[in-house]
Amino acid sequence: MLFGRKASHPLQPGDQFIKAGVGFGTVWEIVRVWTTGDELLHARLRSLENNSETMAISVCTLVNPRFFTPVPRLRSSGDGGLA
Repeated sequence: MLFGRKASHPLQPGDQFIKAGVGFGTVWEIVRVWTTGDELLHARLRSLENNSETMAISVCTLVNPRFFTPVPRLRSSGDGGLA
């Protein structure tokens, strides 16, 4: 059994979330996603307001809309501007 191995999943580093029910507040960014020895996916998040503040959380909790809401990604238009 391998501990801390990388996992295949739809989440990736750079994805951002805020706590559900909060119209404003800390934006949390995924730094790393891995599978623990018991086969559960976890993500390491860092605060964009305070880089020294981090948390590890199960992906099941992170993608549950009762707890966290994804922050939409800005897409570039290809000409350097934002779409």
